[in-house]
Amino acid sequence: MTDDGSRSYPADRCPLCFGDNQCAIAAPSGAQSIAECETCWCKRIDIPKELLATLPAEARGRACICLGCCKAAMDQPAEGVTKTVDPGGRKAMQLEANGQTVLVSHTGAQILSWQTDSGNVLWTASSPEHIDGKPVRGGVPVVFPWFGDHKIDPSKPAHGFARSIEWQCSVRNASSATFSCVDTPATRKMWDYRFRAELTVTLGDTLQITMRVTNEDERDFTFEQALHTYFAAGDIHKASVHGLENVRFIEHAREPEGEWDTSMPIRFRAETDRVFQQAPDVMSLQATTLSRTVTLNTNNSRSTIVWNPWPNKTARLSQMQADDWQQFVCIETANVGENQVTLMPGASHEMTLTLTATTP
Repeated sequence: MTDDGSRSYPADRCPLCFGDNQCAIAAPSGAQSIAECETCWCKRIDIPKELLATLPAEARGRACICLGCCKAAMDQPAEGVTKTVDPGGRKAMQLEANGQTVLVSHTGAQILSWQTDSGNVLWTASSPEHIDGKPVRGGVPVVFPWFGDHKIDPSKPAHGFARSIEWQCSVRNASSATFSCVDTPATRKMWDYRFRAELTVTLGDTLQITMRVTNEDERDFTFEQALHTYFAAGDIHKASVHGLENVRFIEHAREPEGEWDTSMPIRFRAETDRVFQQAPDVMSLQATTLSRTVTLNTNNSRSTIVWNPWPNKTARLSQMQADDWQQFVCIETANVGENQVTLMPGASHEMTLTLTATTP
């Protein structure tokens, strides 16, 4: 107790349970080195904002919540959110609302499925690999901090490292979960900046995905990002993408269609890998054989990528069987190339994709 009768909060004790807070910085001797600080538990778990709000005013800025209290808060149930595992046994969260379910793996914060009355709106390759440190081909992989092959060092992983690392589930609300990751010594060997990335997945009448990136470094940094969404198309020959008519693009396919009318909706007759810039906020996929329309509403996304590998490229891709190309199309919500994002220290950027699936 202090002289005025109020409780004191030593830096090495949790202000909620008054137990050892186990934090490298707050321990009596403090962090012994930068390396020790970087491996501390609090660098790997995003303490829920709701828990921080319960701190007594006199403890704020003086004491740190302990790992036990943090985990207990994260284990609190939320309506429509359930801890589970994915088909490979990796940690995952399941969201439920309106008779729909969404499965999100902690590996890469990757949405693996979105089940509705009409089936899975998303698509997964025929030979998926649910392995630690590896994205599944399908669902919604998170691309960050670069898109495609690294521009300078091709030995670095394609599409960045975010889709392969473990994310923490930091906040759970009704039918909503927020996953987060921060820089580590391993990520800084590939991209030498301090950052925080968060992905909030909310299931209601729609499926909403918000990706937030914060610059926690002392320097500006520039990044690319994409929600590399694989949609079930039924029969790709009868599917079409609407809303990108007359939008400027570059075709990156090795064996593209010879000619097409850019004022018409996109139909698929050959390998397609088009990067559209200054893309509109609304577009749609007409999956005719599935009797389904998927509408994409985006915010702060200026790039869109439409991709189907066709048979020749499919033969070179992992987790794919020979006929898989006929069943899906990727429509990627992104900021790449000329629309890459630059953040000043302390600044954040949010990109949101809202998906609506309808059937007749």
